[in-house]
Formats: sequence, structure tokens, C-alpha cells
Amino acid sequence: MTALCRTIQGTDYAAIYVVGDLHGCYRLLMQELEKVCFNFETDLLICTGDLVDRGRENLECVSLLDQPWFCSVRGNHEEMCIKGRDDVWMQEMHARNGGEWFYLLPIEKQDQLSDIFLSLPLVIEVQLEDKKIGILHADIDIHDWNRFKKRIAKGERKIPGFTSAYTNTLWGRGRIRHHSRRYRTVKKVDEIYLGHTIVRGHTQIDNCHYIDVGSSYTQRLCIVKIK
Repeated sequence: MTALCRTIQGTDYAAIYVVGDLHGCYRLLMQELEKVCFNFETDLLICTGDLVDRGRENLECVSLLDQPWFCSVRGNHEEMCIKGRDDVWMQEMHARNGGEWFYLLPIEKQDQLSDIFLSLPLVIEVQLEDKKIGILHADIDIHDWNRFKKRIAKGERKIPGFTSAYTNTLWGRGRIRHHSRRYRTVKKVDEIYLGHTIVRGHTQIDNCHYIDVGSSYTQRLCIVKIK
């Protein structure tokens, strides 16, 4: 399996939680972790991506990646940090969507953060004793988990009229916006947790769970215990 997919063994932790997009809300996260009695010595927290932009504590949120109790998939806002410096159109879109702070940093710091974000997986799979849990940022429209991971491992592909699994995982909203016969339960995985699209509360569609409740906009975070 490539670095775009990471597997975590649930037996390595006493409890495992998933949190929606942080968007620079470090103090809010700490407050919410206190409410769920998170144990920083024995537990693990997995984020659905978009650690940065819109909020004011961006570097603090990036620093979470240095902690053994925290990990994250890559979101489209990390992707914009990676690609925005070489793509004027993406940089302008990024700046309009809360990314101005990034381009005000010294070039060396931008390089450092881009490398950190590039190392983030697009997919995290948690293997528990009785179930398999998937975490990704935005969308999945392939209805077989193993086939989806193989597509992700192929990386980004730009073909006219075709959206790769890589791109959809970072940017897509098809399932939550246009749920229809095209979408159904994803086989060979029990639950999938996603962010990207803001919902009022924990929202389930098939076996996909959407948990981005607005963070920097609403001062709310959704944290779900999966073990």
C-alpha cells in the first residue's frame, strides 16, 4: 500500500475518536477533547482533514501532527497549500477561502508546511476487532472499499471528462448533495467518516458519516468515538 493509504490497528489504543475539519480551531479542539475525557497517553484522535485556513490557530493545528495521539488525512485546504504556489488560479481560490495567511509566511516556512501536508495520507483505515473503519476528507463514489483504495494508490489522474478517485476524495460532494441510485453502501468496510461539507450535525448516508459541523464558522466540532 502506498503512502496515500495508511492502516491503523485499533488494538494499539485504548480508545479512538474521529473529529471533523479543524480549520485553525486549536483551542476549540482542546475544549472538546476535555469534554469527552480524551486520554492523551492512551487514546488516538483522527481528523478528516482541513487542519488549516479560516481560523486563526493554523500553525497550532499543524503542530498536532507532531503528537503521537493525533493523525489526519489530507484535505483540499492542505492540497491548496501544496499546489497554490505554482498555480495562480488555485492560489487565488485558496486566498479567497481562508488561505491568505499561508502566502504571508516566509518561503522556507511554506516549503516546510507543504512537505508536511504532502506526507499526509488521503485515506486512513482503522482495523478494529469486529469492524473496519475508513476516514477520508470529502467523497467516495466507488462502492467497493478495496477497489477504492487501489484507485487512490494510483494517484491523481487528469483525463478530460473523468474525475479520479484522488480528486473526488479531496473535493467531491456528490453523495451528500445528490444522493440517488448512483450511490449506495460501500462494501468491504463498515463505516466511513468524512468532512468537507458542513452539516448541522452528525449525518449518515448509507454507511458514510459526515461530521464537519462548521468549526471556525460555528465554533462547534463533532467528535465521534469509534472504539
